Amino acid sequence: MIAYLNGDSTSSIASSYGLQTSEVLRYLNRCVAVMDDGRVAGWTGLAKGFRTGKPIRVKPVCAMPRQSLGGYTGALSALFTRQPDVQAGLDKYLATGIDPDGRKRGRATKLTAHEIFLQLCTTSGISRQAWPFCVNRKGRNCIGKYVEDFFTQRHEKIALLQYGEECRQRSKRPGRWPESPEAVAPFEIVEADEHTSDVIFAVGVNTPKGTKYVPCYRMTLIVVVDRFTSYILGWAVVVRRQITTADFLGCMGNAVAGQCLSEEIVRALHVSIGNQADDPEFRAGFVSVFVDNALAHLSDSVGDRVRSETGAAVSWGGIKRPERRAVVERVFGWIEQEVFHQSPSTTGNSPVDTRRNKPESQAVKHKVTLEQLMRETAAAVDRWNLNGTEANYGGSPAAQMLEYYATGSGCLAPLAPARSALSPPLRIEVSSAPVRGSRAKGRSPCICYASVEYSSPVLAARWDLIGRRVQIHADPYDVSRVRAYTEDGMELGELVPLSSRWRFPHSLEMRRLLKSNIQNGHDDPYVNPTGQALGKLAQQALDACSSAPRSTRAATVVAEEARKGYTAEPLSERKPKRPDTKTLAARVRAGRDIDFTVIAK
Repeated sequence: MIAYLNGDSTSSIASSYGLQTSEVLRYLNRCVAVMDDGRVAGWTGLAKGFRTGKPIRVKPVCAMPRQSLGGYTGALSALFTRQPDVQAGLDKYLATGIDPDGRKRGRATKLTAHEIFLQLCTTSGISRQAWPFCVNRKGRNCIGKYVEDFFTQRHEKIALLQYGEECRQRSKRPGRWPESPEAVAPFEIVEADEHTSDVIFAVGVNTPKGTKYVPCYRMTLIVVVDRFTSYILGWAVVVRRQITTADFLGCMGNAVAGQCLSEEIVRALHVSIGNQADDPEFRAGFVSVFVDNALAHLSDSVGDRVRSETGAAVSWGGIKRPERRAVVERVFGWIEQEVFHQSPSTTGNSPVDTRRNKPESQAVKHKVTLEQLMRETAAAVDRWNLNGTEANYGGSPAAQMLEYYATGSGCLAPLAPARSALSPPLRIEVSSAPVRGSRAKGRSPCICYASVEYSSPVLAARWDLIGRRVQIHADPYDVSRVRAYTEDGMELGELVPLSSRWRFPHSLEMRRLLKSNIQNGHDDPYVNPTGQALGKLAQQALDACSSAPRSTRAATVVAEEARKGYTAEPLSERKPKRPDTKTLAARVRAGRDIDFTVIAK
């Protein structure tokens, strides 16, 4: 190439280096090619296997012989080129969670995306002899890779379609993020994040033959850490793969209330601002809260509620930049090493980790429960706050906090803004709904929350509120009772469901599960649907583990509801299944004289 650029003829290059004119032209085009990021490839384009752009399949995709391997490279891009409606429908589902039929499917996963993809291919008229129907996996692997790339490259688009323009601006960050600011005082910068734990635990199910344990999916740990002292302010556990906004706000509420602060630190904080040592109204305030760009953090309720409760500004970071929250990431690594990796049911850091030894079976064998893991996590948090580290010059985070707010230091503890009547704790979910009813038809005023109608004696007498919106305060752990307020702050009392089915204590997630499983609309006031549903899920988990321990979604739901205080009904002993005629006939031995007339009688 240097000889060609210096002006040598192609004939001399062919005789000296053995390269024909077509090869020289191809190498030159690779060097001057413009890559996806706008840069010129340069000499890197001459490296073997280097791609200046995505490969585009030209050969038509057809069914290959059954014994052959490969031959389907670029089949997905070729299908999207011929059928753009398939790609548009798949992208719409991944961004909004709405399937082609207009139904809300919830969180998009690789499995559901593959199902939607096959549905779109069938609707577009792709024959069963064409790709993806002509292969065994039906394009499952390439759809999984497409979903991963979609979530990574179109994070802003997902935030725009799901949460609005403001959240899209929050998630938009430059490619090179500057260094994070340094904290100069406690509670100035607080870091919050969540990680999936590397351990499998089991939940106990009461059966007539005793308690049997079934494994669950991995839990998620949420931690809030102070950057200046590395003090863990609050933590929470959720038995779910992905946390919700309510879970994150609940953990922030624990940090504001001083979940991990010792009595000595709380006393020092009270004294620094002149309050009584036993004043229960003290709530810590922050200046900035650093979180990542997860969708659960980008909702409007996170920024508004955290700002009104703590007075802090929420700072969102770039995608896949954990260095902005180095302290909380270090805490997660330490807890994994001290708690989760010490358990016999640990999953390790990867599927090939040598510490991984059938975690589902180990969790059942050693009876590793959620309560045990939470106790060990609480003890690990105390050790982190009380043990000295080199980062604090040999002092512990608690000692550094006490030294900063010692008597005579002149430092004042940060206070959270005063809470109004319409600003409940962060754990309480706040929403609004219009008042329904008709005076002409005799329908008393009521509201609809989570697909259930609520009312109270106070609200039933307020005919003037029909058509106006009221504010609803609901505890996600128990939505059998909610409170409502008018726009001017007048309380409408405690609202209860009109249907007796929902008057039993139950969580918001349990209601969604029950709504999807309701077969008829008859209400039984003497039956607790929550206990019945949890009992059925517990039975499903036991049936799935009949041959070998296996983690199931049913067991995970039972464990999550048990964490909230709801237990499943005790399982009754199953009646033995009556054998059918075929089974009875198989038991008859050949060559045996049997009087069938007696059997008939």
